[in-house]
Amino acid sequence: MLTIAHLSDTHFGGHPTATERVRTALAHVAAMSPPVDVVLVTGDIVDHGSEEEYAEAREVLAGWGGPAPMLMCPGNHDVREPYARVLRGRPDAATVSAVDEVHRVGAAKFVMLDSLVSGQAGERVDHGVLAQDSLDLLDAELASGDPTFVCLHHPPVDIHIELMDPIRLRNAEELAAVLERHDNVVATFVGHAHTACATTFAGRPLLIGGGIVSTVTLDAEPLPLITSELPPSFAVHLIGDDGRVVTHWRTLS
Repeated sequence: MLTIAHLSDTHFGGHPTATERVRTALAHVAAMSPPVDVVLVTGDIVDHGSEEEYAEAREVLAGWGGPAPMLMCPGNHDVREPYARVLRGRPDAATVSAVDEVHRVGAAKFVMLDSLVSGQAGERVDHGVLAQDSLDLLDAELASGDPTFVCLHHPPVDIHIELMDPIRLRNAEELAAVLERHDNVVATFVGHAHTACATTFAGRPLLIGGGIVSTVTLDAEPLPLITSELPPSFAVHLIGDDGRVVTHWRTLS
C-alpha cells in the first residue's frame, strides 16, 4: 500500500487563519499510523509571492513531523524566483524557467510540474500552461515504465464551477497527448480549485486535493463563492498492490 497525503492551496499570507490551518492539517497527517509515504502540496504555497510569505512557509512546512518526504509544485499565486530560491533552495532561481522536479518514493515516481504563467510587473496570471520543456521532461520520465503520479497546480479539465473553469490549464490537449502515450501513469493530482473533486483525464483518475485556506463552492450552493468559514480539507490517496487509487477527503475543524 502506498499512502499519499495531498494538501493544496495553503496561501500563506492570504488569510489570518492560513498558518493555523496548515499546522492543523500537518499535525493530523503526522499522527497517522502507519505513517503516510509522501506528502504532496500542489501549489499556491503563498498568496502574494513575497519573501516574507515564503520565509513563513519554509518555517511552517519544515515543522512537518512525519518521516515522509514533502513534495511540492508552484501555483498561480506563487512567484517563481522566490519560490525556487527560498522554498526549494535553487541556486539558479534567478534564471530558472520552470521549477519541475522528479522524485522517487519506493517503486513510484512523482513528477511535479510547474504550470505557473509568470505575470508582468507583479501582475498575477491565473490560468496555467505547461512549457514544452516540462512536457518533454514528463515524456522522458514516463518512458522508464515506472508507476508514475503526475502532479501540477491547474486542473486540465472543466469542473463545472464558473469561477475556476476559465482559469484551468490552457494546453491540456498537449498534456493528454503525453499521458496517452504511456500506460504507467497511475493518476494526476492537482490543486487550484479549492474543492474536493474527482474526475478523469487521459483515461486515468484526476483528483483535486481540496483547499487548506478556503473552499470554492459550487455555483448552485447557497454559500459565498469563496469561503473560509468551511474547514480546511485535504485528500488521502491509497494505492493498493493492484494499482487501484482509493481517495478519502478529510475536513478538520
